[in-house]
Amino acid sequence: MTARNHPLATLAALALCLGSASQASAQLAAQLSSRHLARGEQAGLEITLPARPQNPLPNVPAIPDVPDVAIRATMTSAIPRPVSGRRIEYFYQYSVDSYAVGHHTIPAVELVINGLKSRTEPIEFTVFNPDELQWREITVAGRSVRYAASFHILKDHPYLGEAIPTEIKIFIPRDVAATVEDWGIPEFERDGVACWRLEPSPMKGQINVLGRPYTTLAYPSTLTPTRSGKVGIGPAKLRLTSTQVIVDGYLQRVTEESFLTIPKLEFDTTPLPPGAPAGFDNAIGSFTLRAITSETEVHEGDPISVDIVVTGSGNLDTMHAPRLKEAKGWKIYEATATQRGDERRRLSGSVIFQQLIKPLELKSAIPAFSLSFFDPTLNQYRSVTTDPIPLKILPSLVAAAASPVAPQALPIPVERMTDILAVMRPAQSLIPASPALPPWLGHAIGGLLALGLIAKALWMRLAPRLRQHPLKSAERRALQDLSRTPADNDTLFLKQAGAFIERWLGGTPDPGLHAILAERDAQCFLAEKPGARLGKRRSEILKLLRKAITAAVLFAAISLSDAPPAARAADAATSREAAANPALAAYDSANYADAIKLWLAAGDFARLSPALLYNIGNACYRLGSPGYAALYYRRALARDPGHEESRQNLRFIERKCGALTVQRPDYQYALARLPLSAWRNAVWTGSWICALALLVFPATRNGAPIRIAAICTLVVAPLLVALGVLGCHFYPDDSEFVPVAVQAVVIADKVVVHSDAARTSPEVIDAPPGSLCEIVRLSGDWAYIAFASKTRGWIPAAALEKVIPDTPPAPPKIRKPPANERSA
Repeated sequence: MTARNHPLATLAALALCLGSASQASAQLAAQLSSRHLARGEQAGLEITLPARPQNPLPNVPAIPDVPDVAIRATMTSAIPRPVSGRRIEYFYQYSVDSYAVGHHTIPAVELVINGLKSRTEPIEFTVFNPDELQWREITVAGRSVRYAASFHILKDHPYLGEAIPTEIKIFIPRDVAATVEDWGIPEFERDGVACWRLEPSPMKGQINVLGRPYTTLAYPSTLTPTRSGKVGIGPAKLRLTSTQVIVDGYLQRVTEESFLTIPKLEFDTTPLPPGAPAGFDNAIGSFTLRAITSETEVHEGDPISVDIVVTGSGNLDTMHAPRLKEAKGWKIYEATATQRGDERRRLSGSVIFQQLIKPLELKSAIPAFSLSFFDPTLNQYRSVTTDPIPLKILPSLVAAAASPVAPQALPIPVERMTDILAVMRPAQSLIPASPALPPWLGHAIGGLLALGLIAKALWMRLAPRLRQHPLKSAERRALQDLSRTPADNDTLFLKQAGAFIERWLGGTPDPGLHAILAERDAQCFLAEKPGARLGKRRSEILKLLRKAITAAVLFAAISLSDAPPAARAADAATSREAAANPALAAYDSANYADAIKLWLAAGDFARLSPALLYNIGNACYRLGSPGYAALYYRRALARDPGHEESRQNLRFIERKCGALTVQRPDYQYALARLPLSAWRNAVWTGSWICALALLVFPATRNGAPIRIAAICTLVVAPLLVALGVLGCHFYPDDSEFVPVAVQAVVIADKVVVHSDAARTSPEVIDAPPGSLCEIVRLSGDWAYIAFASKTRGWIPAAALEKVIPDTPPAPPKIRKPPANERSA
């Protein structure tokens, strides 16, 4: 039975791995309120239990005797207190004081908690003469107060890259300290050092100096020199917020801020001695090493996850992962380290590296991992290794299940671009201030057609009820007029009778009526003069003339209405082409900087066409700035998400530079071949067609041919709507990562993301040019950013530029790389 084949075995192995890792990270911890004590100062010592102990609680552990140091327990049992995550932790509390100036060490304390043995790290501290304190004065509540504040380090000459304890130590009168409600976070400068944020210790000390009681408070952290020679930390400024109750007719609380000044501390650093082993990277301190995995039986080709636990004292936050001792036959992926929280301000602790490896051949064991480090206490290089972990590799499940006749799928071709696409020559440099056709025109046409169909349907229902038979009334009146014709005027009578028959009864196939018409023709028209027969012809001629005049008027109106816009469009096209030609000529002659200036000066930046922004991106790339090129490609896509040339060039730059961006499946890039407006128009067009097709039925009679077309439309239009909805929903839009308004692009080369707003702070990740990020907040010359990969950190604000600029951008200042044999 293997861990992969049985779920209970897998859970058990995983629980064992997690339990071992948690034990490595949750140790018995000891913390001294200050590592720099004035002679006679009483400090606090806490020993925190790693987990909630079982009842009864262990007795207060005895601290081994330390010469010239008095350590006394202040409580008779463990003290509970709440911590984050609704947990309760237990700790023991002691008081520590000494009158012997010099260095002292509190030895390790060992306890058995819930059957597991754990021990603290030794604590080094120093005792100094309080006469060395430098006193300053501040005004609090209208009176002058003397205080002392200074930086301290535990080691006078640390090695380059060595993490050492540091702290700010404050001596302030006890009555003033009692009024302080908020001990602020100091703002300090760094000169050749990296230092985590300094926060006040929860424990305060006491001392009598200058004839009055003082309260002492330490701001502990760790410091790492980043260069050899003279370095320094500070000066610093610390804000204290205090409150007092005064009586001015009535009781009132007054809040006052005081600012303490801490002078700069300078010291010398020493480079590491020669003779470093081959595997040494940057680990400085004293460490132990363990490797843990739950995957001891795997199938061929499966990766193996190994947790490497490094425990000890040193630069745990900046060290690199231990290396596999025998890497041959293994594919090694980049290791990731668990991020430490507030414990990063402590020198001791644990860090877990999650290492993924994959065997490339049959292996019987996971090789040992090795860590080489420099021990500053022993002043020598050392190496620690883990034990090999037995491993059993089973046959691959994929190979066993594969059919021997199954065809091999050929790989999908990938883009083999070695350069960007050529510059575009757009007909328009600016987006029209108002579109040629308003966006509501299509909806207006659809609405008018729908209203027409609705009106016709209503007329078909209401017209029979409103009709009053006007033809019948006219027929009766014509018959009465015919009866009143003079009897002696047969010719007139026959004419009016024929007119009556032709008007009202012309469609009746009655032989008698036709005989009357023949008699009228014979007696009334044949004997007339030739001119009398032109009456009906005259009306036909007038009708033809009327039609010709109407057609001429319509043709003239159409010609007059179309001519000016066409002329204006031709003039505008001519002027725009003339404006674009100098920039294109500058680009063709390799004057890329001039081309950028001309394109940006073509008009208001908000109206520059996507093609023009694309051309600016090409010019930036030719000048050697892929970051600015990616920025302008993204600006072109912000104007027109369907600009395929910008998307393809952007994809090329991101692949070439390894930029951090939003990863998308291939089908979304296929959707981007059509603009987003096309997918939206498909939704609206299909919706209007469906609505009009449904209105056809009440507006037509049974058997009307248009109903067949409406039925076909009702089959096709919903498919068009569905395709449009899917295209809009899955269309690649980087605003899903964050809104475009807060998106920014890394424009500088060789940019490194830091964990703090300082170049000396630890590095988080490289940010290649063209990387897309979110600006979370700005702080001076630094920006706190977030990538789509959920990675965050600090970066110089000058290395970024927003996709949607707040103000019209100026031409970018790009340093052209020096020409060499590779320059094209």
